[in-house]
Amino acid sequence: MASITFLGTGGGRFATVYQVRRTGGIYLKDRINVHIDPGPGAMLALRDTGIDPAATDMILISHAHLDHIADAAVAVEGMTSCSLKKRGTVAGSVGSILGQDGFLPAITPYHRNIAWNAQALRPGDALAREGLRVLATPTKHSDPTGIGFRFETSAGIISYVSDSEFDDTVVRAHKGARVLILCVTRPLRSRVKFHLSTEDAAEFASQVRPEAVVLTHLGSKLIHDGVEKQRRYVEDGSGVRTIAAEDLMRLTIGKRIAVKLPG
Repeated sequence: MASITFLGTGGGRFATVYQVRRTGGIYLKDRINVHIDPGPGAMLALRDTGIDPAATDMILISHAHLDHIADAAVAVEGMTSCSLKKRGTVAGSVGSILGQDGFLPAITPYHRNIAWNAQALRPGDALAREGLRVLATPTKHSDPTGIGFRFETSAGIISYVSDSEFDDTVVRAHKGARVLILCVTRPLRSRVKFHLSTEDAAEFASQVRPEAVVLTHLGSKLIHDGVEKQRRYVEDGSGVRTIAAEDLMRLTIGKRIAVKLPG
């Protein structure tokens, strides 16, 4: 059985700056504990969900934008018990780990050194630890080094697309996923370059055909236009069970996929 806790479900500049929703990323528990895209407020969200940062085994970063990396360095310090233990893996896009195309690395040389392993990933690269295999997948985004992640878990394949335009190559990389997590920043009739809109999410779900698609990393305009309206559009348009993530929501993936809301 695997579980996913949504430490934040907001994304984009306005949702991040005004904290329309939290922006702490995603926490996957399976054979190991993985913190994905620890954005602003990630450590507060860990505290509020009762997750010990020192229990994290791996930190993954999809790209070098602030809403995905702001708490990355402090998450590494948490994973290493405030740098007292050299442990854990930190990996991510080339831009986020090493810096590229005008982006400074989210992980400094100091923080790469206190982790047991630090690795820059390109699409097609894979890493494995204690039975969990992670494949870096392509994206089409304004950070050209950006990646998504495909997790081979004990409960099947869980895919995280991250920020990307709709693109056939990106879609193919996530075929076979049991749970498909989409970063959908834009609502109906408001598509912008480098991001998924509600219409794109419906088409993505139609082509991948997971058991469930989860909408997260929601932009401020989408939230104000109505999250439930976007969820219904994706579900009706794709025929795939669609879940609009909420802050601190937990998804449990076993024989069934169950949702536990906070509180």
